[in-house]
Amino acid sequence: MKVLVTGPTGAVGQYVLEALMRTDHDVRVFTLPDSMHRINYRDRIEMVPGDLADRDALDEALDGIELVFHTALISPPPAIDPDMLEHVNARGTRNLVKACRGAVSRFVMVSSNNVYVPHRMPNLWPLTDDAQREAHGNPSQQALGESLIRAEDAVFEAAETGAFDFAMLRPSIISGRKSPFVDNLVTQLIRNPEAADGLRRMWDTMQWTHGTDIGTAALLAADHPDLRNQSILVAGEEPITAYDVLSLMWEIMNVGREDNPYAELAARHNVGVPKFYPAKLRAAGWRPRMTAKNCIQEILGRLEFYASTSVNFPAYMPVE
Repeated sequence: MKVLVTGPTGAVGQYVLEALMRTDHDVRVFTLPDSMHRINYRDRIEMVPGDLADRDALDEALDGIELVFHTALISPPPAIDPDMLEHVNARGTRNLVKACRGAVSRFVMVSSNNVYVPHRMPNLWPLTDDAQREAHGNPSQQALGESLIRAEDAVFEAAETGAFDFAMLRPSIISGRKSPFVDNLVTQLIRNPEAADGLRRMWDTMQWTHGTDIGTAALLAADHPDLRNQSILVAGEEPITAYDVLSLMWEIMNVGREDNPYAELAARHNVGVPKFYPAKLRAAGWRPRMTAKNCIQEILGRLEFYASTSVNFPAYMPVE
């Protein structure tokens, strides 16, 4: 099958491309011209440069394509002008959908759990796949949610007319090689463990999902009959707080020791209830392979903190 991936260098797109390299699909990517040098597997794929606003480039990219993975969206909470969010997410997706009409059989889009109505209290957890959508948060987050909802609606409207089948993936916080939120959180904590108090109040309970698991979910969604024309939550299994991140960091940096000064604090502040439950994916056989500890190990290794700070990683107990 001939497959197109948009955004192949992004936080999710690179992992979708990686997963496709383990299949026998013929893969083409569509990316901005100044990103082409960062694409992996260039000797095994076709590349078409262009922008989602360029109909001629879209027609070239879609020539002969049966399946599209659309990951070229701005999905983490960014400090980006709302007009840019509208241009990339809403209008860009609408342009791609228009070009796909009558040309492809299935359209897999990776949106974000930012589109869901917020459920802040554990008695309302876990949130599941078909929960209500609502843009929310600070102005930047709200603009993001609105642009993603409009992007999703473009896909839903096209599918309702029979243009193609779809699968709408909505991952939780993304970890991996390009995960600024998770990287920044870990960096803040390793520089100042006392920041955990404020970070725990700000972000409360989180569920991280590694890009490799999202890539696997995307390929499953493209093929599984029970995931046809479905909105699909993607989330790791572990509910964690900033205190859990601290505890796991200390554990990674102090192999063989059992006197973790953060373990009790982490356990006390974790309600133990997942905020998200990816029911449809689990019913289809999907399970996340990467744990929160795996994600942190990857980040610390990438930032070279093992050698530079493991001996001096400070311990503290907050005043409560």
